[in-house]
Order: sequence, then C-alpha cells, then structure tokens
Amino acid sequence: MPSSCAHFHLHDFVRPGEAYHYARTDLVADNAARYHDHDYHEIFWVVRGEGEHRLNGKTHPLAQGAFHLIRPEDRHRVNGSDSAPLRLVNIAFPSDSWHEIRQRYFADEPDWFELPEARRSWTVDTRGQMLLNHWSERLAAVSRPRLILDGFLMDLPQLRPAVAATVGRAPVPDWLVQALRELSKPEVFAGGTLEWCRRAGRTPAHVARATVRWLGQTPTDLINQARMDYSARQLAETSRPILDIMLDCGLNNLSHFYALFRRRFGVSPRRYRLQAHPTVRG
Repeated sequence: MPSSCAHFHLHDFVRPGEAYHYARTDLVADNAARYHDHDYHEIFWVVRGEGEHRLNGKTHPLAQGAFHLIRPEDRHRVNGSDSAPLRLVNIAFPSDSWHEIRQRYFADEPDWFELPEARRSWTVDTRGQMLLNHWSERLAAVSRPRLILDGFLMDLPQLRPAVAATVGRAPVPDWLVQALRELSKPEVFAGGTLEWCRRAGRTPAHVARATVRWLGQTPTDLINQARMDYSARQLAETSRPILDIMLDCGLNNLSHFYALFRRRFGVSPRRYRLQAHPTVRG
C-alpha cells in the first residue's frame, strides 16, 4: 500500500460494547480526512452542502442526498466546500455484521457492497432522505447497540428503490416535505390525521391523495410509523413506563399499540427495550 494511503482500524473509533461508529460531521475545503482504506464496512450520506468524493483514484461531486456504500478495500476521502459546507453522516461497522444480515435477509440478492462502483452510490429522493433522518437520530444512541445497526441495514432495500422512483416523476411538493418534518413532533402525531392535516394546511382528502401519490402510503400509515419510531427511541433511551410512552403517541389501547409496534420492529416493546438497552427494565 503506498505511503500516501492511510489504513484505518475500526477499534480506533468504536469503544468496548459498541456495535458501530456514528459521526455527523461538517466539512469545508481544508478539513478532509486523509486518503485511506480500512478494515470495516462504511456507509455515508450527505445531509446538505457540496463537496467531492475521491474514490479509488476518481473524483466525483457530492450534493444533498448522495448515498455511498464503501468496502474495506476501497480507497477514498471526502472534501467539503467553503461556499457550501458539507454535512455528512457516516456509519462504520464490522464487515461481519453486514455479512450476517445479508445471509439472513438478502441471501438471494447480490452483495450490494460488491457491485461496480457506479451502482454502490446513488442519490436518495425526498422519501429516502426522511428515512435517513429517522435512522440518523436512532443511530446516534449513546450505547450504539447492535439492534439499531441491524435495523438500519435491513432498511437498505427501502433506500435503493427510491432512486428509480424519482425518474419521470414530479418532485414531492414543498408543503408535503414540511408536513413530514412536522410529523416527527409528538404533539403532531399524537393528534392523529386531523391534527397533521391541520398543520399541513390541507384537507384530509388532499393530504391522503398526496401521500399515496408521492410516498405510496396513507396518512394513517405515516402517523403510525412516526408514533412507533418515537416509541422505539423512548424505549431504548429512557426507563419510562411503556404505558406512558403509548399515551404520548395519542393511543389508548395497549393491545393495538403492541400490534403496531410488533408490525414495525418485529418484537414487542418490552423485548425491544431489553435488546436495545439491557440495563433498563420496564
């Protein structure tokens, strides 16, 4: 390996007990990492700004929504811009973690990290960026548990189809983008469909047509996802009673809450809490 290429080790970034490294970084022209390869798998995406990605000797522009899968043997570096600083989210994790997830859930598909370079990067659409915002919040969990890493990797198929979905279709309207941001607030999703539509400034019928057209989901689907994602964060990061978390979501039927949560995450709320943060009981 030439002296101009550094070699990074995962153990330099990940503390004992953590399943992955998470970083949210702002880059300008003069604070890029060294050109390097590493002994782990990596995923990064651009939240905003502009920059360049030098990968295996070739330089490519970066802009909001750029999403990249990086193999251990890839040599790369990212440069930001002084005029439009680059905000980047980066996830580094053991290669074995990806191989286990792939064998368990995607064994019949090609290994996405082994595809040609042009197919290991793409630009996610608005829906994909909203999904990445959700995962960025969860991956930032203090304990960096394996459960959250696995959930993120299992959601990769939802990001890949989003690329093709933007072709030949009008962009998501600004009012809907803003409404989706509002949906992350407990006071909004707790109020259900009517409160969300009120915040969006559109009738329920208008909102329903728009979400099905651009997102392929009903307003109820989106609200329940927001409720369950909030619940998952509360379960993983606090010791609050499950009943209190359910009430925060605007729900009052525990059986219904459990059914929604299991549909979203595959386990009960209590099991999720124990897996994500074993020291917490509730």
